[in-house]
Amino acid sequence: MDITEAHAMSWITLNAAKAIGIDKETGSLEVGKRADVVIWSANPFSVYARADQVFIDGGLAFDRTNPAYQPVSDFELGQPGYGQAAAGNAQGAR
Repeated sequence: MDITEAHAMSWITLNAAKAIGIDKETGSLEVGKRADVVIWSANPFSVYARADQVFIDGGLAFDRTNPAYQPVSDFELGQPGYGQAAAGNAQGAR
């Protein structure tokens, strides 16, 4: 199948919004619509691409280079942070 990456992105975003009846509100980057935006490290269709930044409702929600904007796994909850002793490991839980 020969389609452009722009057309494929539309299938993923706008057509999904159309399918659930919210395409007038979201699904494409247009003035007056709601959108979450991802800044990728490479072409988003590449298996090597990673999200560098994610903006939700206009605010920065994730930044790969800033720990203040990275999720905390529940696996790490209750564990000493990096640099604190944990189970005999001087480097901590990480």
